[in-house]
Amino acid sequence: MTRSKRKFRHDGFLCGRIAGILTCLFLITCQPEGNKMPAHLQTTINCGHRGASGHAPENTLAAIRLAMEMGAQMTEIDVQQTADDQLVLFHDDSLARTSSGRGLLWQKNLAELKMLDAGSWFNAQFAGEPLPTLAEAIALVRGKIKLNIEVKLHGHERNIAQLVVETIRREQFEQECIVTSFGFEVADEIKRLAPELSVGYIFGPREYREEVFSGNVEVLSTHHSLVDAAFVQKARAAGKEVHVWTVNEKPLMNKLLDLGVNAIITNYPDRLAEVLKSREN
Repeated sequence: MTRSKRKFRHDGFLCGRIAGILTCLFLITCQPEGNKMPAHLQTTINCGHRGASGHAPENTLAAIRLAMEMGAQMTEIDVQQTADDQLVLFHDDSLARTSSGRGLLWQKNLAELKMLDAGSWFNAQFAGEPLPTLAEAIALVRGKIKLNIEVKLHGHERNIAQLVVETIRREQFEQECIVTSFGFEVADEIKRLAPELSVGYIFGPREYREEVFSGNVEVLSTHHSLVDAAFVQKARAAGKEVHVWTVNEKPLMNKLLDLGVNAIITNYPDRLAEVLKSREN
């Protein structure tokens, strides 16, 4: 073997060793601290719960607007059917807790509900805040953030799955929302009516069952007490996203971010924005 050939092989060997060392150093520096996911891989969605409901009256346009200002990329809202088959944002069966009304929402028509004050119960600065319709919420967020439309069931629905699908399609909002419900049958019906929609089951410890992993849905929206590494791994293996509620404390936010959940639903999107920002450093 000539000297030039020996030199070529020696230089190639050194280059290979150097490349290997550099690769190892790169992998070491990219390893998470503890279980912390690297910031450049962090894709968890900051999702408001009924808007920024820790700072504004829940399920109002004011709360949704504030969630957007605080850095939310999505907000969860509760949708119910009125007596005249309209869809409004409201959580409870009874009007008493979060509005100036009395009685049950499903017994009222939209015109009656629009006369109510849905803000003063929270703070006088929100006096006169109206109950919004689903279409009004869509108009507010279109092109800005996505909606997690939770279909609430009060036991007197007639065709709520169809109404939700019709509204989303009419507003051409299919790509900007997910639709979720504690009612697995309703979620299944929505998926059957609109296969193009992303649909999810909502469940806590009481509703949880193994069948959620095999359902024809894209999202598992669950209480934080059920979420650990094994749950996330099982959901991923089944091709499901994991959205976690309702998470208001920073240590728990960090724990869930370490697990790599897809979305954290919080009353305080500003807190979650701070946590996400701190993990970039």
